[in-house]
Amino acid sequence: MNLSLKRTGATVALAALSAAWIPSAHAAEKLSVGIEGYMTQYFGYANNDDNGAATDTTGFDQKSDTEIGFAGEFTMDTGLQVGLEVVMNGNSDNGEQVKDSYAWTEAKFGRLELGKRDNAAAQMHYAAPDVGLGINDADIDDWIDNPTGGDSDSAFKSTYLFLGEDKGTKLSYYTPRFMDLQLGVSYTPEFERDNNAQPGEDLYHDGIAIGVNYVRDFGEDTSLALAAGFMTASAPNASASDAEGYSLGFEVSHAGFTLGGSYAKTDGNGAQGTDTATSLDGEGFDIGVSYAFDPVTVSLSYYRGEFEDQVAVAGESKNDTVMLSANYEVGPGVSLIGTLFHSKFKDETGTENKGTAALVGLTIEF
Repeated sequence: MNLSLKRTGATVALAALSAAWIPSAHAAEKLSVGIEGYMTQYFGYANNDDNGAATDTTGFDQKSDTEIGFAGEFTMDTGLQVGLEVVMNGNSDNGEQVKDSYAWTEAKFGRLELGKRDNAAAQMHYAAPDVGLGINDADIDDWIDNPTGGDSDSAFKSTYLFLGEDKGTKLSYYTPRFMDLQLGVSYTPEFERDNNAQPGEDLYHDGIAIGVNYVRDFGEDTSLALAAGFMTASAPNASASDAEGYSLGFEVSHAGFTLGGSYAKTDGNGAQGTDTATSLDGEGFDIGVSYAFDPVTVSLSYYRGEFEDQVAVAGESKNDTVMLSANYEVGPGVSLIGTLFHSKFKDETGTENKGTAALVGLTIEF
């Protein structure tokens, strides 16, 4: 299946849905798990203005981005497919060692996922292409200092709808693709818990995410993809705002060219609904184009985002980034990448930093 792509009610729906998946026979052998993933090692130079800050962050650095996945699947005699995947971060500076951990089943009625994975609206989203570091939901502030409180939970840095739910375990269902359309729905009992503690409704809870996309090929070298997403969740207390957001995205490809873009608007509070002093209300968009002439692909993209940040301070924090990237496929699963980008971050208090970074990298997929 292509995914490019109150609680009582959810329990009843799950029971009914599960009955359609229960097989009448068992496979002869147990599922076998293999290893997959990627490693990217970067070397580059960043020139930060820093505006008189005590620390000078201009200079060379070597950074890395690695994910290792343990995945497997098998098909029963009945045709039911069953699988699992656990994805671990090779670099845990953000405190998150396990990125994904979920099981799935798939049959003619669709696909069911249970566990920790991005919600359906994010999974089915489309955005501007970038073949290097990445401009949307990427690590641009690893190189250029970001003096704001903005991250990927709002539309400040990403048009993918998260709002703090990406660590939460959830139930997701994806329909089969019908007439090029597919629908996905996710239910997240509680945001950001990332453990087996019983939900206490002290964080955003009862989150619903809906994603839909339309993907169609026109001949051998032309394709179109359209996507829309929506998310909402209940606030943990009366002083906090409910979480809400929507996203739109597209991608058009023809004869080696790909044009893509997206937009998102988010509303809510920080710390998964408990920090009412911080607002995630904001919006962002990206636009970009890439061109592939085997074995090289180049891309040019732009992202602009803003959000309210501190409620007591007037104004909005802003992000402007433009990025040029290239990717050279040396061999199967091995690529050399290069990225040159300029970012400007401006905090609502007036503090700002802008800078330019140039980096090269080696990516190995396995």
